[in-house]
Amino acid sequence: MAVVNGQPANGYRDATTGEESGTVEMCDASPSAVNPGIYRCSPSAAGADVCWKSTAPTLLCVGDPWTKELHRVTASKPPPSVQPVSLPQPFALLLDDGTQCRIRNGGAWGGRDDGLVGAYGCSGKDVVLVATDDASMPIDRSQPLWTVKVGPLGAGDVHFPPPQTRSVTTAWFAATSSPHS
Repeated sequence: MAVVNGQPANGYRDATTGEESGTVEMCDASPSAVNPGIYRCSPSAAGADVCWKSTAPTLLCVGDPWTKELHRVTASKPPPSVQPVSLPQPFALLLDDGTQCRIRNGGAWGGRDDGLVGAYGCSGKDVVLVATDDASMPIDRSQPLWTVKVGPLGAGDVHFPPPQTRSVTTAWFAATSSPHS
């Protein structure tokens, strides 16, 4: 938990300097939430895809778990009550080779000729890939040790070798201080 009762917790800190990081709107449930009351807001450039209510009308949003930094955004109107999605996706992954990955939050990404697209941006040149059909998930959870496919993206439909399979050693989800809050 990065935020408890609207305040940074567990080693996380508010790294906002001066004014808030911007105004957000259209808040709904974060795709990484395992509890109610965790938000994703627009625009994606605000980096507000994993946020908790703070001092009204602001929210505190996490960038990644490695820096433990939060940034504050201002909601244009109070966010609604939200429930978690049925199959949350971690907002961050640590892979077996030490690669750190963060879930995609908008933006233009490169492509591949095999139909795979970027689902998580990673340290280094590779990204976590996923098929474009609606049923595909970027993380294979069928075994106790989760795996992902990683590979590069390029400008347009570039040909690359088949992606490599990597194990997920740590997955970060967004939670609140209580499973029933």
